[in-house]
Amino acid sequence: MKAVAALGAAVGLIVAAILARDALEDDGDSAGGSSAGRGTTLVCPTELAAACAVLEDDMTVRVEAAWVTADGLITAAGADEADADVWLAPVPWAALVADARERAGATALVGEPSAVIGRSPVVLVIWNDRAAALEAGACGGPVGWRCLGDAADRPWDTVGGQSAWGRVNIGLTDPGTATGLVVLGGATSGYFDTADYAANDLDAEFSGWLGALGAKADTSAADVVNEMLTRGPGQFSAVGALEADALGAADRDSVRVTYPAPVATADLVAIPIGDAEGAAGDIAGNDALRRALADAGWRVDGESPAAGVDPELQALPADDALPGGGVLGALLALWSEVTG
Repeated sequence: MKAVAALGAAVGLIVAAILARDALEDDGDSAGGSSAGRGTTLVCPTELAAACAVLEDDMTVRVEAAWVTADGLITAAGADEADADVWLAPVPWAALVADARERAGATALVGEPSAVIGRSPVVLVIWNDRAAALEAGACGGPVGWRCLGDAADRPWDTVGGQSAWGRVNIGLTDPGTATGLVVLGGATSGYFDTADYAANDLDAEFSGWLGALGAKADTSAADVVNEMLTRGPGQFSAVGALEADALGAADRDSVRVTYPAPVATADLVAIPIGDAEGAAGDIAGNDALRRALADAGWRVDGESPAAGVDPELQALPADDALPGGGVLGALLALWSEVTG
């Protein structure tokens, strides 16, 4: 379950960036352009802790929620205070931190992310009978993000289903996590049918749609796919997650895994803090990490895909179908507001 109050405080800092800092000083003691090694500290998001564990013999690995890392980097007075060299996260988090620091008048702290290490597209997992009801009813065709949000939090018998099914309850991976922000951004790209949306597009109509989509957010588990499969359709009619987190649903006859357009992707990178580009590059190219991510369901070039990764979706879009970091920061703040 996400900590709404803490997340709200974090995204408030991310969006408003009101803590203006004095000119930052660089004392030259940061990791520099050096390669990753025993003196390197990697910050790893909670949901990727198992994959990051393969690096623990070579460097210090600190595991924490992405919003905690972002909050610390936004308000840090410099690389020393950040107390880390590299952050493993999807691309938008680097842009989100950079945007917030720029708005606050602080100097840059995160560097250019590494080449993409692995990718995972955003998927919808939905019970077959619920999908069929929406296709014949409210959606009038394939279930996408826009019509799913329009149906969310409404009685099933008003959107094409049975009254015994209760309400249309949707689960999303917590947007305060490294991968959950991508899911939220992908859902919003589905609402607008484009990734080219701005913060001022997040109007009252969209806020209502988002609030309905997140009406059950306070009961979402860390792993919404497992929660859905374990507790049944009474808990969640459908959930949004990454493909890497939906492997357990791939072989279930009772559910389907779909890739709603535009297909958004989590593009995982190593983000240098201070001037640790060399260490970030080494981590991005680490063979053990790349294999561990592939085993966990990420699509990693040169590595065999895990069972459950859709073999028919060979070519992902060239970009991640997400807006810039500032827009995602505004979206995260709005999510906290409408679900809090």
